[in-house]
Amino acid sequence: MKRFTTLMSIFLAGIIGASCVTAVGPEGPPGRDGLDGQVEIYSETIIIDSDVDFGVQDEYVSVASYGWNILDESTVDYGIVLAYLRFDGTTNWHALPFSTPYENDIVVLRYSFDIDNFDLIIEGEVADNNELNESLFDGDVLRVVAIPPDMMYKGKGIDYTNYEQVKQIYGLED
Repeated sequence: MKRFTTLMSIFLAGIIGASCVTAVGPEGPPGRDGLDGQVEIYSETIIIDSDVDFGVQDEYVSVASYGWNILDESTVDYGIVLAYLRFDGTTNWHALPFSTPYENDIVVLRYSFDIDNFDLIIEGEVADNNELNESLFDGDVLRVVAIPPDMMYKGKGIDYTNYEQVKQIYGLED
C-alpha cells in the first residue's frame, strides 16, 4: 500500500508538472507602424466673431463655416469629432450641443462636419432673432478636437463631454 501511495504521488506530480508546460502558439499579426513624430489628433481653437463668422440660413438658423482639410474618410466615418465652447472671461468648457435661454428665446449651439468643413450652427426658437442669438457667442472660444479611429481610447470611463478629461487622456495643449 505504501508503494501504491508513492507511485500515485509521483504520477500526480507528473500530471501537474506536465499541465504547466504549454506549447507556443502561432505568431500573431504584426502591430501597427509607429507615428514617426506625426500628430494625428487635430485640435484647433477659434475665437468666434459673430459679425464676420455667421451667415443666416433662415429665420431661425445661422451658420459659421470654418474650412479645413485635416480629416480623412476614416476619421469622418469611424473617428470622433468633438466641439467645446468656453464663454469669454470664463474657464469652464461646455460640450456641444449646448442650449441656453437667452432674450426670450432658447438658443441651441451645435455643429456638423465633413472632410472639408466644420459648421458651427446656432438655432433659436424665435423667428428673426438670428443677430441677437449670434451676439451671445461673440468673443467666446470654440475648441474642435478630431480623433482618428486608430487613436481612440478603448478603455471604459472616458467622458467625451468633459474637455479636461479628453485633454488629459490625449495630451492636448491649450
